[in-house]
Amino acid sequence: MNTEPAWTAMPAIAAAAASGDVGALLRVVRTAAGLTLEEAGQLTGYSTATMSRMENGRRRDWTVTELRRLAEVYGIPPHLLGLAASSNTTAANAARVTEGPNNGGGDWMRRRDLIAGTIGVTAGAALIPTDAAAGMASTIEDVVFGKVKAAPLPGNQLTAQIAAANADFRACRYSQLGRRLPLLIAQATASRDHAPTGEAERASQRLAQAYGVATQLLIKLHDDGMATSTADRAVQAARASADPLTIAEAARLAATVLRRTRHRDGAQHLVLQAAEQLDDDTGLTDPQQIAMYGQLLAVAAYTAAMRDDRDTAWTLLDEAEDAARRAGAANRFNPLDLAVYKISVARVLGDYGTAVDYARQVDPARITAPERRARYWEDTALALHGRGRPAGAFQALLAAERDTPQEVRYRPWAQHLTEHLISTDARASLPGIREFAQRIGVG
Repeated sequence: MNTEPAWTAMPAIAAAAASGDVGALLRVVRTAAGLTLEEAGQLTGYSTATMSRMENGRRRDWTVTELRRLAEVYGIPPHLLGLAASSNTTAANAARVTEGPNNGGGDWMRRRDLIAGTIGVTAGAALIPTDAAAGMASTIEDVVFGKVKAAPLPGNQLTAQIAAANADFRACRYSQLGRRLPLLIAQATASRDHAPTGEAERASQRLAQAYGVATQLLIKLHDDGMATSTADRAVQAARASADPLTIAEAARLAATVLRRTRHRDGAQHLVLQAAEQLDDDTGLTDPQQIAMYGQLLAVAAYTAAMRDDRDTAWTLLDEAEDAARRAGAANRFNPLDLAVYKISVARVLGDYGTAVDYARQVDPARITAPERRARYWEDTALALHGRGRPAGAFQALLAAERDTPQEVRYRPWAQHLTEHLISTDARASLPGIREFAQRIGVG
């Protein structure tokens, strides 16, 4: 039985394979998967510009490692790339292949494995035939499209499960959280669908929270496509809950996804509208409401920085700082969280010296949530690197590895920074950098 994807029968595929035109083959397969160049680059670990050069035929030399990577991510039968004997290819016209080092897959493969196996859709998964996909583990995509069902859970049990999922996220246990989420969302959906009239709003709130933690993980793993879907589900469920804090949190996550997909104006409008709505609905009469309000303003400040609107960024951050003080240190958004946002905003604006100064004022040991400490290490490492201090950046990477190992293992910032530090370390002035790179899978 032929289990190859249906698109392999397309004439353009046969022609590209026969002529050894890898670029044309990649272009046809990407288009069949409905991916943009940027999305394909996120999956493969290459930049958008590199993907464009590959597809447009501005190179003829390919390493075996590169071809295997592309075959794996795109779901291309290896023989079409000359990786196995096939009557459909001719040695005379095949792209020239050179043997390259095999780094064991690297960061792109680990992120793809985590996404494909536990949470989101990838190009390869999108092209897998239905009968082959049936054997794959359940994913969030399966839940979103109704392919996974579960029995409802009593409210207290579901609340406990959501709390455990949030604890996994805050502790940067991304693999464990990825395994937990599909069933949790299915249970929360079933509980909402079967809730008595008097319990419908509370059940919708739990569903919004489940989709919210899924969105946070997908954002971390750069699966922006699925994050868009889960953020939308979270917003819908939050509105049905009629709970102002739940609605504000869902809007915060939706704005983050919009910002990451380059809709920064829309993200800014959404998050500021959410802050205004929270103020109107609650009057900000208790610390939790004030803390959420401050966090929304901090997100808006970071978004303004991404838009290179520095005056607005710092004005909003000043307002967020006032809210953090009013909320108090015991709440979800407090002065310490605000201090980390200051590092982020300064770094994004290119004010690396200011970012480093802010980082010096923060004792990371006082940040109780590992996920927030991970953000501190990220911004500190990148700011030090931007400041021209590679040794300091490497020390921050090592601290992040000790503190939040999955953050370093799965997040692109750590992988890319490590690659850059190695490529610019001509004098071998960073002892241990190559061993570190090997530990986190950077070739």
